[in-house]
Amino acid sequence: MEGVITTIKQNCRRCYTCVRDCPAKAIRIEDGQASVVAERCISCGNCTMVCSQGAKAYRSGVEGTLALLDQGDVAALVAPSFPAGFPLPAGQVIGALRKLGFTYVIEVAYGADLVNQACHDYLAEHPTGLHIGSACPAVVQYVRKYHPQLTSRIIPVVSPMVAAGLAVKEIYGEHVRCVFIGPCVAKKSEMLDPEVVGVIDEVLTLAELDKVLAARGIDLAIAPVDDFDPPYAGLGRIYPIPGGMLESAGIGDGILDPRLIVVSGKDETIETLAELPEDVGDATLLVEALMCKGCYAGPGVDSAEPGTLRRRRVAEFAAHSLNRQAEGSLAAYQPREPLDLSRRFEPNSQRTEGPTEEEIREILGRTNKFFPEDELNCGACGYPTCRAKAIAVWEGMAEEAMCLPFIIDQSERVCNELHVPWNNLRDVHRHLMNSEKLASMGQMAAGVAHELNNPLSSILLYAHILQRKLSDREDLDHDLNLVKEESERCKKIIGNLLDFARQSRVRIENVSVEQLVSSAADGAACNLPPGPEHEIDIVVDVTPGLRADLDQDQMTQVLVNLIKNGVEAMEGRSGTVRVSAHKVPDLDRVHFSVTDQGSGIASGAKDKVFQPFFTTKSIGKGTGLGLPISYGIVKMHNGNIWFDSEPDAGTTFHVEIPMTRAGDERSPR
Repeated sequence: MEGVITTIKQNCRRCYTCVRDCPAKAIRIEDGQASVVAERCISCGNCTMVCSQGAKAYRSGVEGTLALLDQGDVAALVAPSFPAGFPLPAGQVIGALRKLGFTYVIEVAYGADLVNQACHDYLAEHPTGLHIGSACPAVVQYVRKYHPQLTSRIIPVVSPMVAAGLAVKEIYGEHVRCVFIGPCVAKKSEMLDPEVVGVIDEVLTLAELDKVLAARGIDLAIAPVDDFDPPYAGLGRIYPIPGGMLESAGIGDGILDPRLIVVSGKDETIETLAELPEDVGDATLLVEALMCKGCYAGPGVDSAEPGTLRRRRVAEFAAHSLNRQAEGSLAAYQPREPLDLSRRFEPNSQRTEGPTEEEIREILGRTNKFFPEDELNCGACGYPTCRAKAIAVWEGMAEEAMCLPFIIDQSERVCNELHVPWNNLRDVHRHLMNSEKLASMGQMAAGVAHELNNPLSSILLYAHILQRKLSDREDLDHDLNLVKEESERCKKIIGNLLDFARQSRVRIENVSVEQLVSSAADGAACNLPPGPEHEIDIVVDVTPGLRADLDQDQMTQVLVNLIKNGVEAMEGRSGTVRVSAHKVPDLDRVHFSVTDQGSGIASGAKDKVFQPFFTTKSIGKGTGLGLPISYGIVKMHNGNIWFDSEPDAGTTFHVEIPMTRAGDERSPR
């Protein structure tokens, strides 16, 4: 069975926010994915509001509405909370609905007035006992599913939406299709209720109305101002405000009447319903409950405005309309012989008998909760207590892995047993990601370099020939030099690409580390910026006599790349680039480091420095392949490369590789 609300699985990120905020606990977690259990769901839409990843969505009414408009004779039944969704004159919304093609634009508040009349009649016949208002479909579903013993206490009268639909069909004809427009997602479920099915043909939220207007190219901001069609509403316009039902119906003596209970919002409503007695004897208790903090705060309102501002617009529109009716500029509400607005509500219990105490303790024990003090009740899993989560596990609605403290403890234990710090595991993950990128980029680089190398050599050859033949043309000298220099730069890039692609072989031999570092420093010194005003010293610090098994040419390339980067990081300032190499104490490994006194690596670039083609240098000064090539060479030596960097304090790159290799790993002479 598919419900009104569904999960977009690719967007779900295991945050359990939807579980935490679902009043019916209708979210099942399976393999880390949250899904809505339709049988348990009350269609309140709260999960669609709290999910920051957009992983929850309600059934669209856009396509159905557009199809109905193409058929003609369609009535828009506009909820009295509609001003909450649009910060502009309410009359423009009505005008825009007419431009959309709605034949009639009717106030659902008129249906609320009819419901008030029907409730008055019912309470006159049943003056005592517990009575729960039926205006909020999410509350009605919650009572039927989770407090089924109170179902008979719901006032057996249809909601204002259904009452308005029945009135429209009686006044304008049974052939008229009805589209409800408002902030309530639960209306999409109520529309399908067998007791009232067929009265409402489609439900459109206020957020969806924006999409329908956009689809028809209607700009709400410039829509003409208009009024609703008859029949006209009265005090039913204040229904969206908590207490509005009782106030508009004139039931009770206001907020001081002990017989009245007015609650709004899921927490307050759930708590109140849980405490309601099934039988109040000869007393009278009237409950008006809204699952939202007022209908103006429903999930179908696409607005970041505070609820108080939306509430104010609803109240202002109601007051303005009532004032116009009092002045005579708008027709007044006309009581009429009431329609048959009665309906039945049947229990639909979704409660289970629940696990035994022994089963709860056994489930808690699987997450190391053996004593009451082990139950943190942190709520990270989405359930208020550890016991509530254990019951959900027993019901098949939750997984043991949802317990965050337990998972953290287990992860730390595994790390300790493996003697691997948590940060190291993160580094391993990053290295694996880089290795995958390098492998795929290497394959691509080899093909690209091969295809470009030959035509580029021809361009460079003919550039030299032209420069010799046209040596007397000074006006062309600059252009020809530019062609030659840019071609040589491209050749250099292709050479780097080929180096990058060939990182699959190393020639291991026993090498003097001191000689290796000195050679690399001398090679990099050729790239020092000219001029005495910016002196950069390359200082070498190597343990005398240190030798290591490595590929001399490739490790020289690594050190030259790192030293050149250090020199360029100085950005023309005077300073020192220090290159060191020492044996790691108590380990058969050699550690190289290159430290500069530059400006450091920006925090936003730290995760990208080993990615191919990423560079912070200006165009023409870097290919973004030096560090990826170095990374690949170090990995082929079974080593590690990393860096430390502080803003304005410089950067140190570290390379650590095995110092000795087994005989069969060395290359033959």
